[in-house]
Amino acid sequence: MNNTKTPLKSFFKKYKTSQLVIAFLLFWTPVIIFLRIAGEVAEHQPIGLDNTILSWIHAQANPTLDRVFFDLTAMGNVEVILPATILLLVFLLYKKHRRHAMLVFFGVGGAAAANLILKLLFHRDRPAFWQSLITETGYSFPSGHAMLTSALILCIVAILWKTKWRVVAIILGAILILSIGFSRLYLGVHYPTDIVAGWSVSAVWIAIVLLITKAASYEYHKNDRLKTKTKQVQK
Repeated sequence: MNNTKTPLKSFFKKYKTSQLVIAFLLFWTPVIIFLRIAGEVAEHQPIGLDNTILSWIHAQANPTLDRVFFDLTAMGNVEVILPATILLLVFLLYKKHRRHAMLVFFGVGGAAAANLILKLLFHRDRPAFWQSLITETGYSFPSGHAMLTSALILCIVAILWKTKWRVVAIILGAILILSIGFSRLYLGVHYPTDIVAGWSVSAVWIAIVLLITKAASYEYHKNDRLKTKTKQVQK
């Protein structure tokens, strides 16, 4: 019988069954949500409460909220996310946190690439119910702002997960993700399903990248420990 263990099998043995079940549910829930929405979008038909929600939000509009959500949505622009991602990468590499740097690079970079591909695949037009304060070109589904901001923030939460800053990162990150997502609805440049789909894709993608980087790091350190023990025995 072959008792050789693959890197993933060795990696998963570290976790309790309950932890794996929770991880399984957290992974597949956004997958199912995205597939459900994507199926509706592919038919190019209005989706459920999309129009109703946008109409209700627009009814609450006023000059003060215009300024607030105009500034909030700017925080999710590529001109903000890209420099923030680069600065974080430089900091992590400077601190020699290579695994975390890989998570950020592939996590945010992969989310950006996935967003471009999905927009071209579904080519959903943006809502045009009223004159928006900003002009957006390109397709609507899924939201790039939702995907990139959630990808970057999820990476930061993952990096800080085992530190005393975990709760702060989760709370502030959730507030920022929700605020920027809502700003896209307030400004009328996205449907609610664009936002939810963007969050879902990012959550799944970051989970995949996190799993791969953690498994690779685990295997690397395991092999490094074996080499160290071998050298000590040889001495």
